[in-house]
This record gives sequence, C-alpha cells and structure tokens, in this order.
Amino acid sequence: MTRVLDAGLRLAAFLYLVFQFLIVGLALLPAALMIRIFWNLGSIPLLALALGLGYLVFGITYLLLVIAIKHLVFFRSREGVYPFMSAYALQWAFVGSLVNLAKLVILSHLKGMPILNTFYRAMGARIGRNVLINTCNLFDFDVLEIGDDAFIGGDAVVIGHAGEAGRLHIRPVRIGPRCTVGQSSIVFPGATMEERSVLGALSLLPKGRTLPAGTVWGGNPLRQLDGAKRAHDEPPAFVAEATD
Repeated sequence: MTRVLDAGLRLAAFLYLVFQFLIVGLALLPAALMIRIFWNLGSIPLLALALGLGYLVFGITYLLLVIAIKHLVFFRSREGVYPFMSAYALQWAFVGSLVNLAKLVILSHLKGMPILNTFYRAMGARIGRNVLINTCNLFDFDVLEIGDDAFIGGDAVVIGHAGEAGRLHIRPVRIGPRCTVGQSSIVFPGATMEERSVLGALSLLPKGRTLPAGTVWGGNPLRQLDGAKRAHDEPPAFVAEATD
C-alpha cells in the first residue's frame, strides 16, 4: 500500500510539473506571435529588439496567468493550522510553486518597481502607498499587510507560514507605516512591526514577536540596539541644553 501511495505521489508530482510548464508555454504565446511579426520584416536589429521586448511580454503574461489561476482555484491564505496532506495545503503548495517560478521568470527583475507592488496586491497582499519593496521573497500574500511609506530591503524575506510537526501553520504578518526591514533580514509568521520601527540588516524577527513603535532592532538573536535605546530614552542634546 505504501509503495502504491508513493508511486501515486510521484506521478502526481510529474503531472503537475508538466502542467506548470504548459502554463509557461501559454505565457510565451503572445511574445512568440510578436517576435514572428518582426522576423517576417527581415530586420536583424528589429528582431533583436523584439526578443528583448518579447521577454518582458512573456513575464507579464505569466504573472497575469498566476493571478488568474489563484482566483480560479479559489485559494486564499487563511490563518490557521492545516495538515500537510490536506486539500488546503495542496492548494497552498500549488499556488506557491507558480509564484516561485515567477520569481525566476520575471519578479527578480521588478524589484523596487511599482509593478511589483501591483502584482502583490493582485495576489491578496494589503500594501499601502509609497511602499518600496526591493525583494521578491514575499509569501502568503493574503495574510500580509504593509503600511504606507514602508521600505523592504534587498533580498529580505517576509513569510507567513511555517511547517511544524507535520502541519502547516499560517499566521498574519503586519509591517506598519514608515517601517524599515533591512537587507537580507527575515520576518517570520505572526510578527508585527509597529509604526516607524526598524529591523536592521541580516536580522531575524521571530514568530509572534512585536517591535514597538519607533524602536530599532537587529541581530540574531534579536536585540534592541543601544543607540536606538538611547535615542528613545534620552532627550535630544539641544533640548537638554535649553533646559540647563
């Protein structure tokens, strides 16, 4: 029975791989049609330009297909605990794998651009105004909230899920207005950054942890930075001089 189940899972994985690359082929269709038009013109410079533009058309088309598929399968990240072998976890893995391929295809080229925010919003994330996202390592969009004027640094990871004891745990992540997530830092499920809080570069914000408003933190394990603590606790120098 175990061998039959194992063989069935391997077959399902292979069939999904075939489906995934059929989606890639479908996304290539508009670009291929455009390139064919320029090919028929017989101009090498125009064909070269068409190849470059065709890649962009392919990437945008793939993103539109990912958005459409997410809504067609009625998937939405929801806070909770789910067995790995459940319909919900399979939907989560299915949509997540399409997004992971999108990172390789196009998202890594869109870091820091408004179109990246548009894609995340279309996938369910709540992203405020004037938010700069310099990473494509965002996950579990429906439970992700980023406030106005926030900054997410290069290659930072913001993740709303964790696998524990054979179960998928999904918890919301909230990054408040004017917050900063430093380069290559990680924000784990259930974490909250209150307004104007800062997570330094190469730091880890653990599961369920809250950074108070206006404070600066860094490191792994996480600690409040001394300079930030003094700035928070002590009055500015010009205030101290005025009161002497």
